[in-house]
Amino acid sequence: GGARLAEVAVEAPITGVIVEISVSVGEEVSDGDLLVVIESMKMENEILSEYDGTVKEILIRQNQNISQEDPMLILSVE
Repeated sequence: GGARLAEVAVEAPITGVIVEISVSVGEEVSDGDLLVVIESMKMENEILSEYDGTVKEILIRQNQNISQEDPMLILSVE
């Protein structure tokens, strides 16, 4: 079959600072894989993938301030 790839934006669930980006462009990720760590109110929050797919684009950088619902990554998923 001709599986169409969909693009999914991974949004920040909270406002905080990007302390770690655990993936790179072109990397394959699975449901549950660690994508990004955001520090918010002195706590580190691990952002996990909810999809199986490939990292198409990274929209953030280390130590960047991010607001809730800001897109962080674009994933290509089947």
